[in-house]
Amino acid sequence: MRMGQSAGGPKEEIRPGDVVWCPPKEKHWHGATPATAMTHIAIQEPLDGKVVEWMEKVSDEQYPAANPAGSKS
Repeated sequence: MRMGQSAGGPKEEIRPGDVVWCPPKEKHWHGATPATAMTHIAIQEPLDGKVVEWMEKVSDEQYPAANPAGSKS
């Protein structure tokens, strides 16, 4: 199981082969769980000369709270 979430939205399970689309400037996260891997392929276009605006990193302490093993919500 892999997880993703847009700011203020519910966590969503991402399965192999799923396509996830996030609108420009939408704050979101996505990642693997402790028991699974995740490959991320991004297709993007430049906006105002930039292709991505990285936000803050998720700390090792924050990650388990956002993505507990086996969580589906």
